[in-house]
Amino acid sequence: MSKKTALRRLIITGASLGIAGMALTGCSTDQGGGDENTLTVATNGGDPMLAVISMFEEANPGVSVDVRDSPENYQQVVATQLTGNTAPDIIQVFPGNGNNLSVAIAGDRGYLADLTGADWAANLPESALELLTTDDGELVAVPMTFSSIGGIYNQGAIDDLGLTPPSTWNEVLQFCAAATDAGKVAYGLGLSDTWTTQLIPYALTATLVYGQDPEFVQHQLDGETSFADSAWRQALEQYLEMAEAGCFNTSPTGTPYSNVQQAIVDGSTLATVSVAAETETIGRLGPDDLELTFTAFPATSNADETVLSATTGPSFAVNAATSKQELAEKFIAFLAAPETQVAYAEAYGDTAALPGDLEQGTSVSAVVAEYVERNQTAYWPDQLWPTTAVQPALFDGVQALFSGQNDIDGVLQDLDDAFNG
Repeated sequence: MSKKTALRRLIITGASLGIAGMALTGCSTDQGGGDENTLTVATNGGDPMLAVISMFEEANPGVSVDVRDSPENYQQVVATQLTGNTAPDIIQVFPGNGNNLSVAIAGDRGYLADLTGADWAANLPESALELLTTDDGELVAVPMTFSSIGGIYNQGAIDDLGLTPPSTWNEVLQFCAAATDAGKVAYGLGLSDTWTTQLIPYALTATLVYGQDPEFVQHQLDGETSFADSAWRQALEQYLEMAEAGCFNTSPTGTPYSNVQQAIVDGSTLATVSVAAETETIGRLGPDDLELTFTAFPATSNADETVLSATTGPSFAVNAATSKQELAEKFIAFLAAPETQVAYAEAYGDTAALPGDLEQGTSVSAVVAEYVERNQTAYWPDQLWPTTAVQPALFDGVQALFSGQNDIDGVLQDLDDAFNG
């Protein structure tokens, strides 16, 4: 048995499946309404999809695309729809595993249609293919972006202070000190939105853990290492070091992420560590001359060691139970086309997964291309964690660290317990 197969089987036997309970393959469903010429699409943040669907509708007269967006609680909403036979025809899914709508869970349970024979499949890079393929060898989704995590800086605000984005860990702390001296917040942190808790750990462990050992998760499964016995400890120590150095706004656990976004726009906060797509989201909140710069976030004193936290991003699959299989697969082929990919990525604020020969002119795509060329990228770890319990343990753990309700030893133990549970 291959390591990949062993990992996948452990995922399926160990995961708590909120969408289990009925086999959808071969069944016909309503997919949330609409006639045979209306295609429904489930999205977790629908603006990028809205930016491209008119192209599909124009090329297919009489066909309409109805975007069903659930920016909050997306996983729970669509999982419930799958169980109730009301899920849309096209579903945004998550590469790898880690939650109920990931390929390794929803795909291996038969909820997603097999797309292996599609013409565009031959263009997938190996890294994306592994994350979008089930244990049975079925490709079930098309990737839309190559998503990354790093520092996002208000370039005008840091120019006014004579600062530049840090390229080493020592420079991060110096940047924080300079911001404080100027009466600014260096890095906005809105931990009351739990998804933000993971961003700095992912950025740091790309260099400290997964860049150095791409097989780290497998070594955990083999009992050869753990969160507690790895540089995950150093990453959490550096997270708290930033807090002690005054890098963040007051009361991060009580701060909504929307406050951070607005503070970056008005320049009272100079930066944040987030997904690259936030360059587009934050940019839309500000004036036309707002310039945002995206960089990899350093973890060591050597800039050449920095690894970008980057991986296959938002992906779309066909509901295996749709009665509109042919139209749905046609739409997936449209999503895979280079023109669609680049348009979607630009609206999303990240790098297209399948751009073909088309150039991508964004600052984010230039940064990503640089690190890909140097082979200095590392996947987001939750895409390979064997249970859905690890990521919530990280969310809770970071919030507990910042509220003083737990320490690093306790958080690492909780992560190991979740991983091995």
